[in-house]
Amino acid sequence: MGLLYELIVDTEAGTTTIQIEANSKEEALENGQELYPGCRLALVNPEPGEQKS
Repeated sequence: MGLLYELIVDTEAGTTTIQIEANSKEEALENGQELYPGCRLALVNPEPGEQKS
């Protein structure tokens, strides 16, 4: 199981935050780009202790 990452997504309609479970920050960004193609993304690193078990 991966870590829970937060992505800030800047769309034409505004800015939103989503949560994505991924094994790495690269995977989280790739998944965000697939969900929101053409939008700007900012990754928020998971805090220690926020790992899903």
